[in-house]
Amino acid sequence: MNESKYEHYLKFIPGVRFWIIVTGVIVAFAALKTASHIVNIFLVAAFLTAISMAPLNWLKKKGVNKTVANIIVILTVVVLVGLIGLVIGSSLSDFSDKMPFYHKKFEELWNSTINMLYQNGMISHKISLKDVFNSGKIVSLMAPVASEFGNVLSGVLIIFIFFIFMMFESDMFSRKMMFISKESSNKAEAVMHQVRNYFGIKTLMNLATGVSLGLMLYLLKVDFPVLWGFLAFLLNYIPSIGSFLAAVPAVITAFILHGPVIGVITIIGYFVINTLIGNVIEPQLMGKNLGISPFVVFFSMIFFSYILGPVGMLIATPLAIIIKIIFDSREVTRGLGIMLGDGRELEEAEEDAQSKKNVL
Repeated sequence: MNESKYEHYLKFIPGVRFWIIVTGVIVAFAALKTASHIVNIFLVAAFLTAISMAPLNWLKKKGVNKTVANIIVILTVVVLVGLIGLVIGSSLSDFSDKMPFYHKKFEELWNSTINMLYQNGMISHKISLKDVFNSGKIVSLMAPVASEFGNVLSGVLIIFIFFIFMMFESDMFSRKMMFISKESSNKAEAVMHQVRNYFGIKTLMNLATGVSLGLMLYLLKVDFPVLWGFLAFLLNYIPSIGSFLAAVPAVITAFILHGPVIGVITIIGYFVINTLIGNVIEPQLMGKNLGISPFVVFFSMIFFSYILGPVGMLIATPLAIIIKIIFDSREVTRGLGIMLGDGRELEEAEEDAQSKKNVL
């Protein structure tokens, strides 16, 4: 029997659908890049909301009225962000003023190290600092980054307006999902519960890391311990490489100011504190594994920094974590969640399969 025209065209639909989806994704990312300024403001507000959900939920469990709880959390976040902005802004201004001093000290350290290596025959000729380090180029590279963050800070009022609306809409979202579909509401609530737990625990651990490192740097008499502690708090939202990126400026400052002994002690301190909190305490509190593959972390940072600029680089990993939580919550997409993971879930699955096999 000859196939109908409908059946003839039906076999081409999957291929056409694939290209429609690919085209839609490309167009969506192009639109995100074009509207990156507005998208960044929205994402920063969403990031603040995700962090605030854990204390909000805690206040509700303690019997505080939801409106009062929202107001308490919102005011706390606004005050804390304002104080942090003032302190960090002052530290950055002082750091900028001391840059000529640091450059001079670094040049002295460089020259003494090169002379020692040359005199001991470890290098064939002396290398000038200007040959490998051009401060003008560094400033020109940092200018776009500073400009991008400046754009976000200039929209701080809009960020807080978005944040306030998101906080008050959080309960309404659950009710809307319940009205649409009870099953969808239960899944959405499970996802939101995991997101609250992740950001709540991650924020506490990052705060402990930042405070511990700040105190260590203060005791070692390294300049701007508050600035470097805040940087550690912020960048530790990026797994695997965030702690390394946060350590670089503090370690360089320690070497410049106090020489190699304090510099090495600073490196050891960063390693011990990050290992203890990030690899021992945090996994115990997290419970369910939410590890992200280092490749996924690196790729998402590069991709979202291209699409959204430096803000996208900072928010990329939390976005990947949320996507992984959503994938893990549904049986049909759990395989994609494992693909985003760091491999430990495979080991757990293999161990479960082996234990079931042994029982049988």
